[in-house]
Amino acid sequence: MRITSYIIGDDLHLEEETSVSALSERIKDGRPRWVDIVSPEDDEVRSILTPLVHDDVIIEDFILKERNLPVAHSEQELYFEFPIIRDKAAFDHEYISFLCMPHLLITIHDHEIEMLNKLSQDLCKHLHLQRATIASLLFNLMAELVEKNHYLYMDQREKITKLSNRVIKGQNSIDVKAILHLKKNIGRINIMIEDQLYCINTIQIYEGVAFDIGKQRRNFSNLEDEVRNGFRFLSRYESRLEDIHKHYELMLQERTNNRLKVLTIVAAIFLPLNLVAGIYGMNFDHIPTIGWEFGYHAAIGFMVLVAIAMVYYFYRTGWFK
Repeated sequence: MRITSYIIGDDLHLEEETSVSALSERIKDGRPRWVDIVSPEDDEVRSILTPLVHDDVIIEDFILKERNLPVAHSEQELYFEFPIIRDKAAFDHEYISFLCMPHLLITIHDHEIEMLNKLSQDLCKHLHLQRATIASLLFNLMAELVEKNHYLYMDQREKITKLSNRVIKGQNSIDVKAILHLKKNIGRINIMIEDQLYCINTIQIYEGVAFDIGKQRRNFSNLEDEVRNGFRFLSRYESRLEDIHKHYELMLQERTNNRLKVLTIVAAIFLPLNLVAGIYGMNFDHIPTIGWEFGYHAAIGFMVLVAIAMVYYFYRTGWFK
């Protein structure tokens, strides 16, 4: 487990704390804090949060249990889990737990989140908060996470564009699984932003002392609009994928039809030839021209003329186009 604690300084920058005293003792000074906890065990979570949280149900039934859209709140606490997609290869959801209390914000997650580490460094050095409040800090953290959604959108758009170009060029190496894989990824992104939107809405309607949204309400409203824009992006991507899928199926159908056309032409040409061969292959004693000296050559010549005539007929009627 790794625990990093920051306080909001008078200059609105974050300052990393070096104190070794218990968190329950440090928060008594009333200064706004952010505590980031990475890869904790259940017992470690209990030991840290039990002295801080008034409602033990939040710890036992929400933080330590996996639930669908886990959101819990009381007069003193607001808890929610904000989803992200950390690994673009696996495309699995990872949830960051946010616990808001007066003058304290705690984040809990199983793995290191690069964007949070970078933001914390930037807030310590270059960036500053709008106000020295938990609401302002929470907005900056969530805005950083939501901003990464655009990288997911652009990554999917690039893959769809490449796939579309390959289909348009008529390349045969396209695997339908690639189309289905992109559809699955877009579906997962849709689920992620639905959960993100639910969390942002919960923050905006929360009424309690865990934090006062105050003048950050407009920022959270803009953040909600940004998340909603993702639905429009993904809707267009899904439509493009559907068009690509249909176009690819038409290409396969056309290719199959062309092959069947060739087989039909070949079968039609050999049908009269097989008829002639079948007639002269009968086991009768008396067949016209069977004893003729040039009978074999005449039969072969007739069959060649029939084949040429059939090819000419199919050519004139457009079967080779």
